[in-house]
Amino acid sequence: MDNASVSAMLGALQDPAGLPAPAWLFQYLNVLTWAFHIAFVNLSLGSGLLAIIAFMRRHQPAWARLSVAMTGVAKIAVSMAIVLGVAPLLFTQTIYDPSWYTSNVLSAFWVIFFIFTLGIGYTLWFVFYFKNHDVSHAAEAPDTTVWWATAALSLLLFDGFIMHVLSYQGLFPQKWMQWYAPHGVPVMNGMGIHAFELSRFAFFIVMSLTMTGVFLLGYARYFRARADFPSDYLDLAHRLGVKTAYWGVALQLVTGLLWAYGLPSSMLVFTQPLFWLTLLLIVGVALYARQVPVGSSALQAYSAMALYALMALIVSVDREALRVAYLAPYHYNLASKPHYEWGAVIWFFATFVGVGGSLVAFYTTMLWKAGKIKGLYTADRTVSRMGDIAVWVNWTWMAAFFAIGVWAYVRNIGFAA
Repeated sequence: MDNASVSAMLGALQDPAGLPAPAWLFQYLNVLTWAFHIAFVNLSLGSGLLAIIAFMRRHQPAWARLSVAMTGVAKIAVSMAIVLGVAPLLFTQTIYDPSWYTSNVLSAFWVIFFIFTLGIGYTLWFVFYFKNHDVSHAAEAPDTTVWWATAALSLLLFDGFIMHVLSYQGLFPQKWMQWYAPHGVPVMNGMGIHAFELSRFAFFIVMSLTMTGVFLLGYARYFRARADFPSDYLDLAHRLGVKTAYWGVALQLVTGLLWAYGLPSSMLVFTQPLFWLTLLLIVGVALYARQVPVGSSALQAYSAMALYALMALIVSVDREALRVAYLAPYHYNLASKPHYEWGAVIWFFATFVGVGGSLVAFYTTMLWKAGKIKGLYTADRTVSRMGDIAVWVNWTWMAAFFAIGVWAYVRNIGFAA
């Protein structure tokens, strides 16, 4: 297909209802929410791998404790990755609907397979968790226990590969008809994996080491406030954090450069300031982690996590910029049929900031303070008040939601009459 035909096809496949808000708003939200999502994907994979490695050295008390801790971290991180993956998926469906839905149809079998394997993989990790959630039992666990975790992590990695394929296939609309009907004969089974780029996929996967490394620095610093966490154990977590971050950064540089060399020459990626900024931030994570000393201050330890967050955000910008560049020859217009609904947009942000913000602020503050205390935690006045505010905000939101629904129903009944 020539570029004009592809452009016409993309326009025809776009949702005729149009966008309820300016396209740039969805792009910004897509970039921001994907950065949160990939952070927890990275943490789940990296902490899962570390849990397996530590389990195999569980006869040493510090390693047994680390395995139990990272098993719990991975369990929570997977659930966070799933929840936080909803938002960027919805934004992608909104502004890149031809790419996303076409890719899903072309590989429909793997889309369904993703759902099943994600559930199975998460279940297998829970089995490992129940067999490895207590330090006193970890050393006595049979060697075969690790296979539950290995199978779970393998399935989660494969699920990541499926998501990579679905996203990557959407970048090549000029090949969709060829994939759908090779030699003019439609293939309707949806079992094809038509395009992937291993260096791109590997780059996002090895970010897991970087994320887990800086997380361990924060972990080691956070629990120094508790007497039941031995200093030798926290020192081990810190040293592992520095080494893991170093390995992650090194592998990111290798896979990132391979990815960049494989991009179309027309993109002139090596002349783009964004590319060099990304490399600078990747190296910066390693250099900063190296100078964080054992027993460092909170500012030093947590700043390493903040630097990773900035790097992940810039990587998310890179990812969006590349998608725009891939579709640029076909003049894909994100908002070819605008149909703004500011009421829906205002309601969305009120929900996001009001309901989500109040709940996240309460839970984050409560968990942060509770984690520093051994045994039963009693909320102070500030945390209690934040909880009350979150409850009332949620009740107010539900009341407003149903009130608007009743008003719209009565209004439409009146028009019908």
